[in-house]
Amino acid sequence: MADYHIREAAESLIGSMSQRPYRSLAQSQSVNLLSEDLVAGHRPQGSMSSIRRFFCLFVTFDLLFTSLMWLICVVMRGETLIQIFTREIIHYDIKVSLFDIVLVAILRFLLLILFYAILYINNWSVIALTTSGTCAFLIAKVFVFDWPNAAQPVYQVFLILASFTLSWGEAWFLDFRVLPQELQAKQILEAIVTHGATERTPLLPAGSTHGGSTVNWFSPVETPESSPRPRMPGEQVILTQDQIDEYKRLAEESMQDAWRVVHAPSWKLEKRGSQKGDIVESTQTEKFGKVYRFTGIVDCPAKFLYNEFRDNLTRLPEWNPTILKSELIKEVGPGVDLSYQVTAGGGRGIIAPRDFVILRRTAPLSSDGKVTDDTPSSFISSGVSVTVPGYPPHRDMVRGHNKVGCWFLTPKWVQTPNGKVEQTVFQWLMCCDLKGKIPQFVLDAAFATVMLDYIVHVRAFAASCKAKGMF
Repeated sequence: MADYHIREAAESLIGSMSQRPYRSLAQSQSVNLLSEDLVAGHRPQGSMSSIRRFFCLFVTFDLLFTSLMWLICVVMRGETLIQIFTREIIHYDIKVSLFDIVLVAILRFLLLILFYAILYINNWSVIALTTSGTCAFLIAKVFVFDWPNAAQPVYQVFLILASFTLSWGEAWFLDFRVLPQELQAKQILEAIVTHGATERTPLLPAGSTHGGSTVNWFSPVETPESSPRPRMPGEQVILTQDQIDEYKRLAEESMQDAWRVVHAPSWKLEKRGSQKGDIVESTQTEKFGKVYRFTGIVDCPAKFLYNEFRDNLTRLPEWNPTILKSELIKEVGPGVDLSYQVTAGGGRGIIAPRDFVILRRTAPLSSDGKVTDDTPSSFISSGVSVTVPGYPPHRDMVRGHNKVGCWFLTPKWVQTPNGKVEQTVFQWLMCCDLKGKIPQFVLDAAFATVMLDYIVHVRAFAASCKAKGMF
């Protein structure tokens, strides 16, 4: 799907959000803010959203803080707990007792938790009732309270003001944060499912999770709806010579495309990682549209990492939790093979899992991008998706579409107290169409996060191999 189609879907979706009297989303807002709002308002598998959980925590804090302030006010009089209990509760008098403010906080807590946590309503009426009721009571309290005989008027004034401020803070947070973010998340997900209704499967089936990226979020070509029947267990994939020749041609073309794009100029920063040097960048290409590139350092030799990815494709799920299944379909030729992978969920359920049929090309390269076995300057594992007999799209799985992609590994020597140590400059190129017409700002945030999360698993695997003395 063309990039401008995705942008049109995002613009129409953003425009529809402005119909509510809540805060609207402008296109100038940052990708990170939009992604955080979306995740905070999302209800994974029908559970409570993150933003509403924070609201419930704030309501609980209101009760505890008010109770603590009341306790400080009464203890400052120098009385025993029995005297405090008798004067403030047993012989309650609105003119001298402050316990009624605690009772109001308890009532406010019970009502808000009942309606917004248990009954899970999406209306501001209850918070308006509790806030207005609290304010009316506190104003009346100010007029009837016996201020001239108050022992510690400063603390008592602070208690009333704190209760007044917290009640209004709850009203503001629910009306301007909780309800709008949940509404926005719901509209985005409904739009994704609605726009994706013409695909084979809805983007967000019940209980599904995000299609996290893998080693082969590379470059699939469209898989047609009229694919042949699924392969039976144990059935071999038989290819004609014409098919083999075509696969080899596509593999070489995909590798050269990936090499050119990874060395393209004018990359724009999307996101920085927590580890120094980890960055995700993007660029617009005429052939593929928007392409993402991750760059980071892995503490292991480049050739070791390259051999692991090339030779142990089926073992990826053992150390990489973003991959549920990795199957080698058939070796087509030297450095060329077909594989099938299913990615695990991620993104807190915002994007459903995907499967990929990949034609992969692995090779050591010279500095000018030519395949060489003579002191290579880098290593590449690129891929393109093809139609393979026996691997049609599944009814319960969305088939991903990567347009260009690769892992590009470059050796880097670093001087340490123990001598020179080889590390790997790890670059990951991704240009993926996830189907379902997902808004571009959702893709921007998801891809950047996925790439930064993925490198954690690669580094953990490299550290484990190093500890075992494998390099």
